[in-house]
Order: sequence, then C-alpha cells, then structure tokens
Amino acid sequence: MSNTIKLQGIYGTKEGTPTKKLKVGDVIVWNYGYKSEVVEIIPSKTGKTITFMMKSLESGKINPRKMGSDRLVVVEKKKEEEPKNEVEKAIRNRKETYNGIYSDIGTALDKFRTEELAKFYLEKFGDGGLRYWLEQQIVASEISKLKTV
Repeated sequence: MSNTIKLQGIYGTKEGTPTKKLKVGDVIVWNYGYKSEVVEIIPSKTGKTITFMMKSLESGKINPRKMGSDRLVVVEKKKEEEPKNEVEKAIRNRKETYNGIYSDIGTALDKFRTEELAKFYLEKFGDGGLRYWLEQQIVASEISKLKTV
C-alpha cells in the first residue's frame, strides 16, 4: 500500500499521513487546495475513529470532522525557521567536508569564544549539557597535551 494521495484540482500525487499521527497545529490540504488547521483532537473510545475540530483557513469557521485513524490526509509541510542564535546558525550553515560531522562542527565553532559557547550550551541543554561539553573540552585538551609530549 502506498502512502500517496491524488487530490482533485492539484497536479500530481502528494505524500499522505495517517490521521492518528496528526498534531494540533497541523495544516491539512483538501481537494482544490482548500486548507484547514487542526485545533483539537478527540479520539473515540475504541481508537478506530478520531474527531478533529478543524478551522478553515478560508472562512475561519471551526467544524468537527470524523475520520478513521488510518485514513491518509495531506499535511502541509512547515518551513524550517531560521535559527536565532549565532552558534546555531554557524552549525546549520557549516561547510560539509569528508572529515566527518564532528570535525565540520568543530571547525564552524572555532570562531566563537569559550564564554559564548558555554552560554549557548547552558541555554540550550541546561547545566547537564554544559557539564558534558566541559568534560569533552578537558579530555580533548589532555589528549592534545599528550600528543605534543
């Protein structure tokens, strides 16, 4: 069974998503390009059907729509938002080489000071992530010292 759907009024086939995988905020594309946003999900007692409260993006009205949990619908892909942090931008826009991802990320982060990286790790991962990063830096420093001796 293929997971593609042919919508009327839209050229080609689109990738289908089972309704049981939908989340609040997903935008569903219907025939002729009509779109609606999932506002609320109400599963049945058996789990075979799901009632969705759908907000029409054309009229703004909210209507219930009952569908089987295995029914395929077309979900509009969300655009990736641009990272706000300079460290995340550097990681995302890094130059990819054949040396491996760790080398590429390390090269991208070379231009940042330790304080900036520590602040980024603390905000992103909490003090556990910062502690792990500091341990990595200490181990790398010790290995570097051993190589020079």
